Amino acid sequence: MERVPQILIIGGASVDRLRAGGQPLVTPGGGALYTAVAARKAGSEVGFFGMRPDPLPELFAQAARQVQWTGPACVIEDIPHFEIVYDDAGAARMESASWGKEDQLDPLSLPDELCQAEFIHIAAIHDASLQMAFIDNLRGRTKARISAGTFGYMVHRSPDAVRALMDACDLFFLNAFEFDTVFGGQQPVVRAGQILVVTRGADGADVWQGDHCTRIPVCPSRPVDLTGAGDSVCGGMLAGLAQGLHPTVAARLGTAVAAITIEGPGMTALLAAEPGEVPQRLLAMADRRVSVDAEQVDRIARLVRDLEDVKPFDFTGPHFPAVGDPNAISWFFAAIKHQFGFWTPYNGVWRGSTWARWNDQALKGSDYCFAAWKRVLLKDPAKLTPMGQASMRFADIEAMFRDDDGRVTLPVLATHYALATGFGRDLWQLGWTPEDLVAQAQKQPRPVRWLLQHLDHLPGYREDPLRKKSMLLIVALAQRPERFLDFDDLTDVAPIIDYHLMRSSLRTGLVQVNDAELRQKLVDRRMLTPDEEHAVRQPCYDAVRMLSRRSGRSVAAIDWFFFGARKRCPEAQLPDCAACPVDPVCQHTVELFQPVWRTTWY
Repeated sequence: MERVPQILIIGGASVDRLRAGGQPLVTPGGGALYTAVAARKAGSEVGFFGMRPDPLPELFAQAARQVQWTGPACVIEDIPHFEIVYDDAGAARMESASWGKEDQLDPLSLPDELCQAEFIHIAAIHDASLQMAFIDNLRGRTKARISAGTFGYMVHRSPDAVRALMDACDLFFLNAFEFDTVFGGQQPVVRAGQILVVTRGADGADVWQGDHCTRIPVCPSRPVDLTGAGDSVCGGMLAGLAQGLHPTVAARLGTAVAAITIEGPGMTALLAAEPGEVPQRLLAMADRRVSVDAEQVDRIARLVRDLEDVKPFDFTGPHFPAVGDPNAISWFFAAIKHQFGFWTPYNGVWRGSTWARWNDQALKGSDYCFAAWKRVLLKDPAKLTPMGQASMRFADIEAMFRDDDGRVTLPVLATHYALATGFGRDLWQLGWTPEDLVAQAQKQPRPVRWLLQHLDHLPGYREDPLRKKSMLLIVALAQRPERFLDFDDLTDVAPIIDYHLMRSSLRTGLVQVNDAELRQKLVDRRMLTPDEEHAVRQPCYDAVRMLSRRSGRSVAAIDWFFFGARKRCPEAQLPDCAACPVDPVCQHTVELFQPVWRTTWY
């Protein structure tokens, strides 16, 4: 054993004999081996535990060099052999199958050091009962997140056993046919903290985070053989999660690996993929309508590097908890998830920002939201607990946000209510509290990554692939005078991309809008489609991250600097360029506006 892998795949390899007209081709196969090699190609250290032919045939030599293959020694006849025939349309059918001794893989023979992996995936082996035996054995031996997959014959024969297997896992993978067989066309019950992935061929994949579902598109490719596509999505996604990616971003990584797999017969294209090919596939998927201007990033980075007032905010003031308040951590978790959507449209065009009269002051949306939660903290702090939020009535949310004039000016109040109650419900079901999460994060080698991965399961935070509110929460916890969280290691700290940073990125020229139609929509402040919004927001995220690295200024400092710029370069009035420190290098595209799109992300 060379090292503890990030990901352990348990299952079997097979010998696959493919026939499509001419000479048959013999390739390595097996869902577990596809998953293991895919995870390796996506950048993770991978262990593979399964029956291992001894001596190892040349057929498996390339795979064995790429993953750490351990397991009981056997003869080649003891592993499954499949003969797969393709018709003229490329559809595959199983001509013959020999299952070998795969069912004799024993959980008790799994070495303890392999159980230290961060993720352990149990591929479809023999039947669900053997997979469940591995899970039962692992639960007392590992802290790993456990995932599993299935296959068509298993779900057809015993859908209830597959459902029980899913219930026992932290992550579960299946295809559309298997999903329909298990759930009978009904919405799946995906518990809080669990991820379910349903691959749908050319239609992409569904990623369920609890009861929240996101459709992920496929990565473009030239398919030759679809064998192993779903297993490759699984392996690539597990690698993405092990690298700290949001589940939907990790799934996109999985689709990039799958695009490589299906471009050759059997496992040939996957095994032959060069380092860097998976990131290249992701780059090929990028929307080019907006792009980062690296030279402008450098200009602004040189300027920002020398400015004295580029400092992070400490999240104190009249609308925040007093320093030392025992409920401060719960308050930040509760309040920050509502930092979104402070504007109203009219006839498909941005009309204005959200304002409220509060203690005889006019507060804009962000301050208004924080002030409302400050009132909860002062009057009824029990509502900050998981049960307190889960049991809120709609009338409670109305009362919380009612201003001096008796109005609630938030444009999507019902959404705020759903997030508050869903957040409290899922925290309570998981047995988590904000204080416990922060305390546990502090014990981890990478506290920011650990906390982000847990926020990915909570309503109000889980929905955004760029994690704006999650990162805002982490920065707030770290920058407060109490220093609730330590992120001396900035590896996992990312930009907090919302309206002000996108507006600043567009107007200063950190990003360039290359598409005339999209540019006109931004100028006109018209409602965008989701893909248009992503075409703007992702490059802004990349540009701000690049700006932070090249200037040497923290993400928190960059964010607060541009948040202050909203007064000099506001949404509704002409900018005061002379008062802006960036003016000497700004491109002054002041006609551009942030994406107008209704979301809970920012």
